[in-house]
Amino acid sequence: MKKRRTNFRYNENDERTIGEDILSFVSTFLVVSILIILVSAFLFKPALIQGRSMYPNFQNGDRGVSNVIGVSVEGIQRGDIVLAKTTTEKGEPTTVIKRVIGLPGETVECKEEQVYIDGKPLDESEYLDNDYAKEWKETNGYFNYNFDPVTLQEDEYFLMGDNRPISMDSRDTGPYKKSSILAKDFLVVYPFEHFGYYEK
Repeated sequence: MKKRRTNFRYNENDERTIGEDILSFVSTFLVVSILIILVSAFLFKPALIQGRSMYPNFQNGDRGVSNVIGVSVEGIQRGDIVLAKTTTEKGEPTTVIKRVIGLPGETVECKEEQVYIDGKPLDESEYLDNDYAKEWKETNGYFNYNFDPVTLQEDEYFLMGDNRPISMDSRDTGPYKKSSILAKDFLVVYPFEHFGYYEK
C-alpha cells in the first residue's frame, strides 16, 4: 500500500516572532484596560462596603458595582442608595455608600426617633430593618438620635446610613452637593451569598 503524500508548502509569513507575540499581548491588554476604565468611569463604579453604616442591608466586605449614568439619566430620588465622595476625619478623600433622605429645598429633622421632611413624618419602613432597630433601641435606648432642622439648598442632598446609631453621615458632616454623588443603586457581586441588586 502506498503512503499518501501530503503536499505542504512552507510560508515564511506563517511564522511569528516572540516580539510580535509580546506586542500583540500588550496591545490587547491596553485595549481591555482602557475599556475597563471607560466602563468604570461612565457606566459602573466598583465599590467596597467598609464598615457597618448600612447594616443589615449591606455588610462589611461586600463588593459590587454602582450605576454611574443612573444619576444623570434617572436623577436622584428619596430612598435611593448612592455612592458619594467625601473626606475622612483626617481630611483624606474617600467614597461612602448612604441613602438619600432629604432632597433639594426640603427641611429635614429628627424628633423622638422620627425623621420629618418639611414637618411631615417620613415612612422608612421600606428600607429600615424594624427588628434590628427595635433590638438596638431596647439595648441602648435609642435608634434614630435627634437633630435640629436642616434646610437644604437647591443642589444639596441629606444622606443617612441605614444603621443610624453608628453611621457618620449628613447629621455629622452636613448635606452633600449633587456634584459629590457619583453613582446610584448597588449590585452586590461578592460574597456570592449576598448577591443582589438594590435600588431603594
